[in-house]
Amino acid sequence: MLYEEKLKLIKALKPLQGIPERQLSGLAEFLRPKPLQDGAVVFEEGSIGMSLYFVSNGQVRICKRAAGGGRMDLVMLGPGDFFGEMALIAEASRSASAIAVGPTLVFELFRGDLDRWAKASSQQAVQFFAALVHLQSQRLRHTSDELTLHCDLEDILLDPDKAPAASLPQTLERIVRHLGGPWSAAVYLAAGGASPVASSGKFSFDDAARKVLAGTAAASAWLDPATYHVKLVSKEKPLGHLLVHSETPVAKGVQDEIGRNLDSAARMVSLVLSVRQPAG
Repeated sequence: MLYEEKLKLIKALKPLQGIPERQLSGLAEFLRPKPLQDGAVVFEEGSIGMSLYFVSNGQVRICKRAAGGGRMDLVMLGPGDFFGEMALIAEASRSASAIAVGPTLVFELFRGDLDRWAKASSQQAVQFFAALVHLQSQRLRHTSDELTLHCDLEDILLDPDKAPAASLPQTLERIVRHLGGPWSAAVYLAAGGASPVASSGKFSFDDAARKVLAGTAAASAWLDPATYHVKLVSKEKPLGHLLVHSETPVAKGVQDEIGRNLDSAARMVSLVLSVRQPAG
């Protein structure tokens, strides 16, 4: 890869956006491009980490081993995101695995190379670490928000005295409250046809519902800048759809955060719907 191409790519990386291009040239020498094929493992949970990674193109799935086997997704990262940063602080084992989704290009920064760059460019290194700390704090806040939503939904969905479908109206109310602001939500079950089995808010999802019920929408995606759709599935079996809508368009950066939280909530709803079906 030509040096000019490499510099152009790293300018878009989030922790580096506050550093002028002329000051990035030193760091660019230490960033090592690592092209990955779909499914390639960047690192495994439990391995010893010695480097930080930046996503330039494609996507990287961060996941943990599930109790019953397989992997549980934590977050999907795209261009401009970074991961594995704890390896720059201490030689500790990785807390999760990182796997490429589709053809992906990441840049790898080894701890030793970062130390050498920091000694040569101390002022820029301070900016770099400040940006990392800021992004880490945002990530922790997002995790805290997701855990709060999970706890709220557990109280509702795992109520033994209430059937899962009967819990959906209250579930949607909690999701809308968690999002904050003027949001609406609706759930359509596979056996329920074109009418929602539960809804919260004033928005009519008729047009969006026709699209997702026709199977023309992605499993998890923004249908437009204000409407998000998640399929409810269990072991590849379709259970239904969750739709949410904001009265005002949602900014791209905020879309990513909201999408991750809603995907996580949808997995929980799907699990409860699949394991607590009425007998018969």
